[in-house]
Parts: sequence; structure tokens; C-alpha cells
Amino acid sequence: MKKFSFFILAFSFFIALPSYSNPIHEKNNFIKMHKRFKRVDINSDGLLSKDEMMSAHSDRIDKMFINFDKNGDSKLSKKELRSLRYELRKRINNFRNEEK
Repeated sequence: MKKFSFFILAFSFFIALPSYSNPIHEKNNFIKMHKRFKRVDINSDGLLSKDEMMSAHSDRIDKMFINFDKNGDSKLSKKELRSLRYELRKRINNFRNEEK
């Protein structure tokens, strides 16, 4: 279960990271990041807890399972994870190509 939780946390970070990496739009990205941070920081303590991160990304995780859990068992097999990884790489490459 710990490995799965780590995967979800890493996956969430991996999805969010490209949106902040373009130096041309640094100011706009900072503003967006600040707004997202405030939205995720439910208790307004200026820190993000694991629970806040998990609740903020629960919708994405649900969509991920709907899209990639082909057999509907609420678990991702190695084959389904490979499919997910392939799709993420494809999206990141498309995003990078749009930036150029």
C-alpha cells in the first residue's frame, strides 16, 4: 500500500510539474501556482499535508482508474500501468512539442 500511495503522490507531482517549467510565462505560472496552492491548502496553514494533496488529486486519480482500469477491478495491473506510463509520456511529448 505504501508503494501505491507513493506512486499516486509521484504521479500527481509529475502531472503538475510541466505546467510550471516554462520561463517565458514565469509570472503567470507563479500566479497560477499560488492560486492552486491556496485551493489545495484547506486549513490555510501555508503547508500542504499528504491528506490535502490526496484530496486535491482524488478526482484525477478516479479518472485515471476509469480510463486505465480496463477490467474494472479497481486495481491497476502491470499491463495497465504500462499503458498509463505510455499515455503520460505521449501527453508530455505533445505538451513539449506545443511549447516549441
